[in-house]
Amino acid sequence: MTKEQAVILLQRYREGLCSGEEKEAIERWYALLEAKGEWEWTDSERALFGEELFEQISAEVTGDRKDKTIKMSKRFTWWKAAAAVFLMGAATYMWVLLTGDNETGGPVEHVAVVKDVNDAEPGKAGAILTLANGQKILLDTAANGTISLQGGPTILNTNGTLRYDDDNNSSGIVAYNSIVTPKGRQYRLVLSDGTKVWLNAASSLYYPVDFTGGTRKVEVSGEAYFEVAERKDIRGKKTPFIVRINHESGNPAEVQVLGTHFNVNAYDDEPDTKITLLEGAVKVSSETLAPVLMQPGQQVKISDKIAIEKSVDLDMVVAWKNGTFNFKNADVSAVMRQAERWYDIRVEYPQGIPRDTLNGGISRDVKLSEFLDIIRYSDIRATIGNGVVEIKPAVTGKK
Repeated sequence: MTKEQAVILLQRYREGLCSGEEKEAIERWYALLEAKGEWEWTDSERALFGEELFEQISAEVTGDRKDKTIKMSKRFTWWKAAAAVFLMGAATYMWVLLTGDNETGGPVEHVAVVKDVNDAEPGKAGAILTLANGQKILLDTAANGTISLQGGPTILNTNGTLRYDDDNNSSGIVAYNSIVTPKGRQYRLVLSDGTKVWLNAASSLYYPVDFTGGTRKVEVSGEAYFEVAERKDIRGKKTPFIVRINHESGNPAEVQVLGTHFNVNAYDDEPDTKITLLEGAVKVSSETLAPVLMQPGQQVKISDKIAIEKSVDLDMVVAWKNGTFNFKNADVSAVMRQAERWYDIRVEYPQGIPRDTLNGGISRDVKLSEFLDIIRYSDIRATIGNGVVEIKPAVTGKK
């Protein structure tokens, strides 16, 4: 039995898909572990499953069998994951990390459990670009190469990145473009000044095709990560870069920088706007609140006030940009809001929102069914049907 087959076996058990022989063996192993703290096999089970594989699993589980909250780490190996799947029925909350390195230094493989006819593919690179003349271009299907010449910078589209090359700007005309990423799409831009922008799903950016004058200003909604290029005018003075943040709360904010890396999360369905600084320094202000100066590692939350959090998990904040989901003590609704945007689904809670908290992460490249399989490890019930996911709390008294 391979490591992939072992993980699938234990996951299939939780889904009720094991054969009679497999189900009987797993349940007997679990009962023996609870009673004696050790595994035992028959000769036929050794031949069926492979002794060496389950000796490894047994050693790990036996050494930590009293700890019902199984903590995951980046070095959580495949066979520890298999054992964890086995014991999770009794855990109060759980989030399995399968994206870390194994002991050989390679990535742990993701294993799909059950194919679902209602499954949803993960998001991908794609967006809608609107030019200054109103023309709309679907970047999902646009070929690599030059998209348009607008009397300003050349627009190049290459492998999920839109780049504005200002070498050809001779007209001095101020024109604006906008880019929108629907649910299930994300895209990357390089603006004419060299600033790099990553747009998460369900987000938008409004910007000039070329920056003129003494300031650079763009508008964003949803979530975006910025790496702002430093720029100086003809007198050698640094040109500020201003990001106007739009949010349904009606309290727009602005971030002013000279050259820095930061993340903006301003989705309308999130309770507040979050600006997280990774590098450099920024000033955050709004129309009704006093400005705040930020330092690297800090996060500002804007609602009816501005609050600063001084110690932030930066890896968690920019996980989306790096191709992963990453949660730390996250409530179920927060986790599923990300799923709604990335998988283009709707989430319903017919019995109320489960109170579980989730920790850990998984690649954004997995299908919706695999994302939900990992949520089910906490005994949260999740079903897919016609683009709608129903989330229900664990059944009371379930072991």
